[in-house]
Amino acid sequence: MPNYFYKMELEGNDGFILDTDLLDTGLLGYLVEDVTSYVRSVSVRRGKSTNLDEFTAGQMTAVFDNRSRAFDPNYTSSPYYGAILPRRKLIFSLSDNQVDWVPQFTGFVDDWSFSYDVSGESTTTASCSDAFTLLANQNVTLTTPAAELASDRIQRVLLNSSVAWPNVYAGIASVFTMDSVTYSGNALEYIQKVAASERGYFFINQSGNAVFYGWNYFALAITVLTFADYTGYGVYPFTNIETEYSSDQLYNFVTVTGSAGTVTAQDTTSQNDFGIAAGTFDVVTAGTAQMQTLANYVISNYKNPRFRVSEFTVSLDDVNTDTFLVSTIDIGEYVQVDYKPNQIGTAVGFPGYIIGKSINASPERCDVSFSLASNESRSLA
Repeated sequence: MPNYFYKMELEGNDGFILDTDLLDTGLLGYLVEDVTSYVRSVSVRRGKSTNLDEFTAGQMTAVFDNRSRAFDPNYTSSPYYGAILPRRKLIFSLSDNQVDWVPQFTGFVDDWSFSYDVSGESTTTASCSDAFTLLANQNVTLTTPAAELASDRIQRVLLNSSVAWPNVYAGIASVFTMDSVTYSGNALEYIQKVAASERGYFFINQSGNAVFYGWNYFALAITVLTFADYTGYGVYPFTNIETEYSSDQLYNFVTVTGSAGTVTAQDTTSQNDFGIAAGTFDVVTAGTAQMQTLANYVISNYKNPRFRVSEFTVSLDDVNTDTFLVSTIDIGEYVQVDYKPNQIGTAVGFPGYIIGKSINASPERCDVSFSLASNESRSLA
């Protein structure tokens, strides 16, 4: 029996209708149809590669068997005729028992491409993006908004009539206050600036909903799972690990600017060792005290090059892997990775936050890879 199952669902043509004796609103939305049997392969990429980067739109590529022309938009006898359209929703899920399904990607088809061979071999490829693409194409105007927490400011943008965010939003553990300066421009760019003002995570989760984790979320992190190159109770094996020792995000002279003013922080020892590595961060923070907290945070965590686990891969084919637990891990989870390089010397442990998740699945194999940001020094604010 396989250790994993996957499911692909396509937003179809059949809708559901709210109909009562007093109210008939008409069509409320489209139901999804199970198209798993046609799947040849699935590739999912979500998140970012380093901690100080911004999250970008998640991507999924799904390849379908199209020998029956089921995914041909011009074939009127297709069971999905009329549903092979750009912007239709695709949902990819994993399960260990075909009952408890956990979404891994919820997004929209950007384009369909078709490959035909004279032998009769035929495939259709759906290239998809998550709901970040909706925000990237929306502008918003905020006129002297109230001074408020970063999580509330993000909600203000999402609920603005020009954005009208259609999905769920959750803002968690936010403590930094944003300023009252008027803004007019791209909605996603502004939200990302707000999130960076608190060094929080704003991303689209596996279910397609918007999430913001604020400063105190990371100050209270608790390890949820341990991955290692050995097996044991409560430990899950990885098949591959990648590490790096880089100065890519080295900062020893930091300037934080905003409407409240400018603050700086620096570390002269690091400057003597590695030369001056300056970074400027433009924020929406209301006061200089929290701006200084942010500057000190960057210096504390990025004044020296960091050796880190950048990515590790888990195979769902391994009988020692808990498919359900692995499928539930999403961006922002705090995990521990233990390994002994080449089984020489002492084992090394790396705690950190998941900042990216990738999946490569087919009927024969399913691998899940996680990008990791190293543990950080961050006190409760």
